[in-house]
Amino acid sequence: MLGKLLKQDFRATARIMLPLYAAVPVLGLFTNLITRLCENQNGFLIRTIGALVSFVFSLSLIAAVVTTVVLMILRFYRNLMTDEGYLMFTLPVSTTELIFSKLIVSIVWFLGTFAVDALGLLLSGTLGGYEDIVRFRFAFTFGAPYSMPTITQAQAGWLTVGVVVLVVLCGLALCLMTYAAMAIGQSFKKNKGLMSVVFFFVLWIGTRLLLALIFGAFYGSASAAVNTMTVLQALWTVLGCACVGALAFCAGFFFLTHGMLRKHLNLQ
Repeated sequence: MLGKLLKQDFRATARIMLPLYAAVPVLGLFTNLITRLCENQNGFLIRTIGALVSFVFSLSLIAAVVTTVVLMILRFYRNLMTDEGYLMFTLPVSTTELIFSKLIVSIVWFLGTFAVDALGLLLSGTLGGYEDIVRFRFAFTFGAPYSMPTITQAQAGWLTVGVVVLVVLCGLALCLMTYAAMAIGQSFKKNKGLMSVVFFFVLWIGTRLLLALIFGAFYGSASAAVNTMTVLQALWTVLGCACVGALAFCAGFFFLTHGMLRKHLNLQ
């Protein structure tokens, strides 16, 4: 039954996402061509056109992210929190399957948006080589030298995989936190939308406070440990800890959402 739910959700969202995904790479390639044509031109009109094209391309990158987030929220709300919810909760599916259906679709589109935006930037000529992409300023954050040592393509590839895993887990945590806020807000008899927004910020601030407490408690020992490592070892340590933390938040928000949908959901 989960497969049928996924098919329905993908079909409903693909009508919006696929045209947007087609537009971003095309605009990126067009931006690259216009930029190259304008490199040796001093005319005001030519430079204005180049700046306008770059601006439109930047807007398309932002629009892809915003559309994905808004669609993720609206799909969950309309399908489970409105009149459609009466039908969805009478189907022979579990609450877990309903949550996972929305969650899987959201993450697939988040990854798609990430890949399409990266492809658009690559086609636009904004990104450099693989070393330029992977050399984040993590080292600066932990007091290590600014520049990373030369890394191989294999090391860069594995670091990229680690970052993608972290992005996926953070996306899952954000989705589940949003679902939990909507499920809590829906349990109230009045001002359900307002309460959903309120509890989203309550959960957001709560997670930030919890992270601040954890970071403060372990900052001294963590800094000492990181200073004894190479930059690559420090990067992997940070990525591993971040992934474990994101996974813990995913579990917490999932059980909160599941509990609210099963016992406290109010569709009236």
